[in-house]
Amino acid sequence: MASAVNETELSDVDWLVMRARSFPKTDPYSAKAWLITAKSLFPQSFVIQFESYLVEKAAKNVDEAARHLQDMLQNFPTEPRLWSEVHDILESLQRESQDQRITFLTELFAAIPTSTQCLMLLRVSEGISNVLERCQLLLLAMRKFPNLVQEHGLKLVEMLVTEETNSGIVSNPVNCYRKLLVCDVMPLVLQKSGHLEVNMFHLYIWLQRAIEFYVSYVSQPNPSTDSSGETDANKGAPKPRGISGLPESDMQVPDPWGSLLKLLLLIGQRLNWDMERNLVMKSKQYQIQSLQHQLIRTGAAILESNSKQVLHTAMVLFVYALVNYVGYVDTESSTAVGSSHLVPIILLESLTTFKSETSAPSRAKKAKVDSGQTPVINPSPAVTAFPVIFQLFEMGIKCFELLNSSEEMKFEFFNLCQKWRKETQSMMSYFQTDMYIYQANYEEAIGQLQSLCHSAQGRLKTRVLLQLACCYFCMKKYTEASETVMGIIESIPSQGASAPAFSMEECVEEKPSANARVLVMLPCTDVEVLPFCLQLLITGLKEKMLSSQRTDTCLAHLIILVQYDWPKQEALFSEVISVIQKQGSFTYNTFFSYVHEVDILEEFAFLDTPEGGGGGGKVTLDIMPTSTKALAQQRTVTRGVNKGVKEDFKAALEKQVGHITESSDVVIRRFLKDERDEILKCLS
Repeated sequence: MASAVNETELSDVDWLVMRARSFPKTDPYSAKAWLITAKSLFPQSFVIQFESYLVEKAAKNVDEAARHLQDMLQNFPTEPRLWSEVHDILESLQRESQDQRITFLTELFAAIPTSTQCLMLLRVSEGISNVLERCQLLLLAMRKFPNLVQEHGLKLVEMLVTEETNSGIVSNPVNCYRKLLVCDVMPLVLQKSGHLEVNMFHLYIWLQRAIEFYVSYVSQPNPSTDSSGETDANKGAPKPRGISGLPESDMQVPDPWGSLLKLLLLIGQRLNWDMERNLVMKSKQYQIQSLQHQLIRTGAAILESNSKQVLHTAMVLFVYALVNYVGYVDTESSTAVGSSHLVPIILLESLTTFKSETSAPSRAKKAKVDSGQTPVINPSPAVTAFPVIFQLFEMGIKCFELLNSSEEMKFEFFNLCQKWRKETQSMMSYFQTDMYIYQANYEEAIGQLQSLCHSAQGRLKTRVLLQLACCYFCMKKYTEASETVMGIIESIPSQGASAPAFSMEECVEEKPSANARVLVMLPCTDVEVLPFCLQLLITGLKEKMLSSQRTDTCLAHLIILVQYDWPKQEALFSEVISVIQKQGSFTYNTFFSYVHEVDILEEFAFLDTPEGGGGGGKVTLDIMPTSTKALAQQRTVTRGVNKGVKEDFKAALEKQVGHITESSDVVIRRFLKDERDEILKCLS
């Protein structure tokens, strides 16, 4: 009875719709029959038309549902329920999902005539209050209907710029509005807008905003590392870089540098820059090489007509080289480089550059060595990506020099750098440090390294300290260099009996000219860092050995250190022996505490023979734990005054040969720890 009463209260239209809905989903034909009857009775009823659409939609009839939707858009353009459905359809177009519902709605939209599609997109976008959503829908409309770019392109750019400014997040370039503007809207407007006039000043602003976004985006801290810089293996694959206001699926920019280069080329075409035709269609590597050659051609004489071209081209290539090169340095924070290099690379002055001479070189010759030709970089065999790394480094230096070649360019470059993220400043410091070392500008390098010391951790800290020690050494500040090096060695775990995996000789692949500087590039691993540290100490001691400040202690320290990786330092040991033979005597009473190499012990046994002095008689050796002179004074003065001393010396040598239990690594570390003050005194 109640049901009957309720039915009598319904209007005729509602009653017909209710009857159509009363049939189960398994019987759509009966529902359709009722609705056909209803439409013939009430042809102007939106409720009946919409119900017919819903029946076809539920039955997955794409073409019929599309026809009903198109009819309603033409006959009932003001119905809120209709536009809510349209909004739902358009939202599905912006999602990447295999969901059956979303797939059906996408197919439904495709079945609608293009003119109606365009109307739907524009009409719905006008009614959206959320600016970001409105911009995303307008972007979808312009992608599907390029002719809309002419009318709506610049409006969309202005809308995004204004909203970014009003939102208060403009200080962080990596935001949803900037991402949409730079990655999606700008390329579309520049490519599809035909003869649309864009103000030249605005084009430069667009490019600067793009550079700022991309360099800030790629310099964000790696989300897969924690605040201490340590990677958490349990966190799985790296998380996408965060962009506030966007869903996770839209956060990533697949090819940041390819996108930035494309923007540069599109803007360059608009500004009639002198560049290769159709360069935008070539590969990224080809684009970079072409832009480099173009810079070389025009950069030599920067005229007013091409200064902006040089500035922006150099800027884009510089940030590309900067971020990708530093990716090989700060491997934990950056994702610019793949996982082939898991440790930082280090650029250092090769110690072969500092070959000591018995007589000091003339001032003219010294100047030529310091500031001569471009230095040669010899990589360790472990630096497998060296050609790529060097290309990036060289490009970065050339662009940096070009960007500082005039006051105007320096001003523009400085202003843009000021807007970059905080993380980018440390990237710049790492790059500039290596550039200063490359240019032999050690004072500037030390300034950068001292500022990096406070923030660097782990292997980056080791890298910073080793470069600092190397720069000190190049400036002949041997005490500071030695103190820094010994601190590094103390932080490296002992390798025990394992053999060193690297020696400086292995780096030398290309023989430079006589006066050319040589740099080395190493991975920051213990087995590569430790030999370099020891070689730096050895080189400093060798400088002292060949100077007027030579002492027996200096010679002894050299003898002890050359035992590491013996016999690769055998030639240097021979030089030390020659010096001892010339002076005819040698005193070092802790000799047997640190010298254990059989070849070295045999050589000292030979020095104690009549032939040991090289024709001038034997060498007077005082290397017993108790001074030989003191022992001699304790014995009875007879003809055999030194007979007991000789026997003691011979017995000590034989005992040392027969009781070698420690590895050279252990001995050297103990020596550096126990004799630290004496070593620093020798090198001061």
